[in-house]
Amino acid sequence: MACPVKMTGERNAKKGTDPIFAICFGIFVIAAVIALGAYINNEFISTSDEKASTGDTVTVDYTGTYYDEYGNEKAVVFDTSYSGIGNDDNIAKSNDFKKDSYNSLTFTVGKGTLLEDFEKSVIGHKEGDKYKIVIDAAHAYVGTVTEKELNKTGNSMNTYELLTYNAFHELYPDVDIKGKTGMIEFESKYKWKAYATLTDNGKTVAVNYMPEVKEYTVYDNGKTTVKYKVTDVTSDDISFDVDIVNPVFVNSDGDIQMIKLDLGEDPIYICNISDNVITYKEGDGVERVNETLYFEIQIISVKK
Repeated sequence: MACPVKMTGERNAKKGTDPIFAICFGIFVIAAVIALGAYINNEFISTSDEKASTGDTVTVDYTGTYYDEYGNEKAVVFDTSYSGIGNDDNIAKSNDFKKDSYNSLTFTVGKGTLLEDFEKSVIGHKEGDKYKIVIDAAHAYVGTVTEKELNKTGNSMNTYELLTYNAFHELYPDVDIKGKTGMIEFESKYKWKAYATLTDNGKTVAVNYMPEVKEYTVYDNGKTTVKYKVTDVTSDDISFDVDIVNPVFVNSDGDIQMIKLDLGEDPIYICNISDNVITYKEGDGVERVNETLYFEIQIISVKK
């Protein structure tokens, strides 16, 4: 059988084209890698060196806490843009923490839509920077809040209370009283027995409290409990003591991680325990008022 003959011209042609092809292909690969690298850098890695200043539009992620910086033992989160933090039950939250969605925050520096110290804090920072700030109470959510006191022992309250129908329904939405006559028995927010009676053609509700002489747990978050110990009951008054078990103190002045008790028309926020005195703030949504705030902030983008 004849052997195939390799033509000299064919051999020479391949020797001439193979190096050229290899060079061209190499250049193509290098160009593709450069282009891909530029795309990844621009879209996912690149950060701007532009530093934020007044008038710039800045987007940030953030976490706000009371009592201490985020990550420290006594810190309590009151707001965050991170769903991972907001949805983590192992991270302590404030009493009024509530988030339906989590988004980065965009604002114009100096426009005054946010706390002034928060806005000013981004000045001089660039994309990718992560830092922490403290806003003292005088420059945070300032408001007029009256602090009241409750003794640990020797307290009293009336056995009778008159509420508007709307106020009663808001406190006890599951108690069916509309159109009813006579006294309706229910469990009060204090966890003791009570009776409700419609008055004034259904516009108001008369509430009569009838506790037993014993201890009632009115708050329990799995760590701290608040107990009302009824010591005496007359036709007019209820005498009781208050015991707060395992409160979390945040400083040596008796300030604690606030405890929200939603027992009446206005919730109370217990904020200090000193000797026999319990201090609280009263009113819906006053938890953040006149409190020092701690923020951890990360700059996402800066637009001039």
